Formats: sequence, structure tokens, C-alpha cells
Amino acid sequence: MIKEMNTAIVNNLFEFWKHIGTLTNRLSANKNYSSVSMTTSDWPNRVFDVTNNDDALLQEIKELSQDGKLPEILSVMNHADSLNNSDFELVFQQKNMAIDLHKFSESTITNSNIKAVKSEKEATRFAKVATEAFGYLVDEKVVFEIVRNSSQTQLFTYQENGEVLGCGIVFFDTNHYAGLHMIGTIPKGRGKGIGKSMTKHLLQIAKNNTATHCVLHASKMGESIYKKLGFETYGELKNYRILKRK
Repeated sequence: MIKEMNTAIVNNLFEFWKHIGTLTNRLSANKNYSSVSMTTSDWPNRVFDVTNNDDALLQEIKELSQDGKLPEILSVMNHADSLNNSDFELVFQQKNMAIDLHKFSESTITNSNIKAVKSEKEATRFAKVATEAFGYLVDEKVVFEIVRNSSQTQLFTYQENGEVLGCGIVFFDTNHYAGLHMIGTIPKGRGKGIGKSMTKHLLQIAKNNTATHCVLHASKMGESIYKKLGFETYGELKNYRILKRK
């Protein structure tokens, strides 16, 4: 059960990236791996859904990335010895977490500070706050493409006095799991419980849409926060940077 849930959590993320890649016409997929190659955004610019950690396949991905034909970030669920060499740099690890929504009984009172992203202007504000919150470039055009054309995705911002301080996304995959993505707060808004409020809001949205589980990927620091809300940890996702040729 643990292995199956871990796979389901990662599959939600990979399906989300594929969905964005399809919407933006930036997806490339074959039987061995998928990639979304963005020219104006760091998100979700990466190689993922690698079918196995065969050395020859990883060598192919590495060389194509070094030739500029694939993104430089590689996300994998299972570690491989060949990723320990000097061509791959571990950038960050994420905890794969999930909650059975039958166990989420808290009824969230509507938070008037949390606003659904519906317009191009709101998409621009979402992209700006996400960029500041996470420290990598999120393109407003990518965000607006999702807003306009995705029936599986809902985006939200957290606002106080007209200022956007936080953001969050819920994505419903084909297995009807709800993935919580890009829950972040800019430095000015931290320490106010904004991330917790956004998470509860997204959990309620997921439950209202009859999703069976909510899944997410947390930093090591965020893992304890999500555990307090009822999430359990099932595994890890590792993200490597493919280094340029020396």
C-alpha cells in the first residue's frame, strides 16, 4: 500500500506537468521519459517520468540536456547510482505526502482573503507572488494558459489589503486524486499562517469535488506542518541539475 500510494502521489505531479506541457505546446514524451521545455519560465521546465534508472538512458538524457535539447532539471522517484557522479547535482528533495479525505472532517469557514484566479491580471499577480515565494521564475503567460484552458486546475491567491501574499493550486488527476501544488508565501507574509489557511482551503475544495485523496510534495521543513493537518509521508522525490560539460 505504501509503494502504491507513493507512486500515486508522484503520478499526480507528473500528470500535472504533462497537462501544463500540453496546454503550452511544450511537452515532449516518449516511452522512456517526458519533458516540458520552457523558454521563458523555470516552471515546470524539467525532465521527469523516467521509466527506469538504466545507466544508458540517464546518459542519453544527460547528453541531450548538455546539448540544450532537454531541460537541465531531472526529477526522479527512485535513486540510481549513476546520479552520484559529477554530471548530476542534487538540488533538493521533496517528501511525497498524502491524506485520505475521509479523515479530513474539518469544515473550513470561507476565508475572504483567498481569491480564485480568473483573469489575466490575476494570473500575472499569481505568477509574481509565486516567483517571489519560491525563488524561481514563473511565467505569467503559462499561468494564464492554465487559467483559460484547464478544467482540472484551480488557482488561488491570498490577499490582504489588496496585496497578494500567497498562492496555491489544486489539480485533479485522472485517478481523481487532488494534488496541492505551489502553496507558497512571500517573505513579507510569513508567520501569519497563510500557508496553513491556503492548504485547508484547497483541502476543502478537493473534498467538495469528491476527490478521495489529497497529495503534495513538501520540503523537509514543511513536512511537520502538513503532518499536523493529517498528511502522511510515503517516499521522496529527488531533483537533480544536469551540469554543463566541463
